[in-house]
Amino acid sequence: MTNSRKRAASAALMVAAVASAACSDFLAVDNPGSVPSRDLVDSTYANLLVNGAVGEFQGMIGNTALYGGVLSDELQALHANTSYGPIDLRDFNNLNDIVALIYSPIQRSRFDADTVADRLKGYPGASSSTDLRVARMLALGGYSYITLGETFCSAPVNGGAARTPAELFAMALPRFDEAIQVATAARAAGVGSAATADSILNLARVGAARAALDLNDMQRALGYAQEVPANFRFVSYYSEGIPPQPGVPVNPFWNATGSPELARTGYNSNVSGGYNYSNSSAWIAVEPSFAELGDPRVPTTPTKVKLMRSGSLAYIPNKPSSFGGHISPSAEQPGGAAITPGASIRFASGLEAQYIVAEAQGGSPQTRTFVDAQRTANGLGPSTAGTAAELLADLREQKRREFYLDGHRLGELRRYLEFYGVDMFTTGAGYGTVTCFPIPLSELNSNPQAGG
Repeated sequence: MTNSRKRAASAALMVAAVASAACSDFLAVDNPGSVPSRDLVDSTYANLLVNGAVGEFQGMIGNTALYGGVLSDELQALHANTSYGPIDLRDFNNLNDIVALIYSPIQRSRFDADTVADRLKGYPGASSSTDLRVARMLALGGYSYITLGETFCSAPVNGGAARTPAELFAMALPRFDEAIQVATAARAAGVGSAATADSILNLARVGAARAALDLNDMQRALGYAQEVPANFRFVSYYSEGIPPQPGVPVNPFWNATGSPELARTGYNSNVSGGYNYSNSSAWIAVEPSFAELGDPRVPTTPTKVKLMRSGSLAYIPNKPSSFGGHISPSAEQPGGAAITPGASIRFASGLEAQYIVAEAQGGSPQTRTFVDAQRTANGLGPSTAGTAAELLADLREQKRREFYLDGHRLGELRRYLEFYGVDMFTTGAGYGTVTCFPIPLSELNSNPQAGG
């Protein structure tokens, strides 16, 4: 995927320069990096539109994974701002200002992908049936619908009444199916590289399998997932190896963990495992149920560090196995590697497809073989499950470790509760009962039908 510098430039080029006639002439300036909206009908700008939509999607994935991780109790929120704690405790409503910060990027990503796909199809002489850009937009659009449905209790699409999560998942499936069709045709016709076509094709297959799983359609999920090769991996890419600069998006977990750097740079001597964490900006900590697993897929700081909230000491997450640059903890590096500004986040993979296949097959011998392989690879030994129910519980346990912090957990918890009656949300004194984000006031104020 494109790097963040290209993404930032592409997004800027999409913004039309607007001069107000009511202002004095000295305010009416041209932006040389903009494209007037009237010119977007010109196919010359097609790649800029695609890059802008890709950039919107990549930022959205990280943002949703971060806040979804707080609600699903992968993370503790130890922020000084009082808006964060209620989300951690599952006790909030749409008066909470963070709700809109999660909602708007998902809707923008969904709208951009849909709009750009339609525009690419509408250019004069367009060969949309074999255009890999169309396939990419359709696939990213499908993921945006999934993300909206897994994160929010309900949500409208382009105004009107709110759609249920099931309706949103159902809307994702035809987008994935069309993406598969276009990518397959492009590969057969030799349009673009075979590697690119395969990447988009498998991205769409994993997305379709995930949407079908969210609808509890196991046979359909199985059909998509079994087509995905085991080594497939698709990530949201920031700018690994590039120092963060103003205006250049970075992995949001880096900021939230206190912008970890090697200890030599200083940060009030808030050191653990050779890295230093800024306690003035660190606000996420590892939820206790993940903090001391001793699992290489979920590394944390080897010792507790200070966080933003006064008096708070906790373990901070380092790069999990779903992040680019993950390093398993060792004697030389007991905490693994700290999160970096450009660490990619895996959001679709052959491994996810294998987990979907295992769940769809239930407590079968094939599922046991898969669970045993995941446990053994991470130092746990074969499963001791004696029943199908225990085996599926072991599968869920492995999945929460494997996909830590990459945006899967909230949707998984909601699905387990709805279809299996398994409630894995944290409960107890001080906790509420919220399991999804409500439609924000900003949407309800501009679209009253969404709340009716």
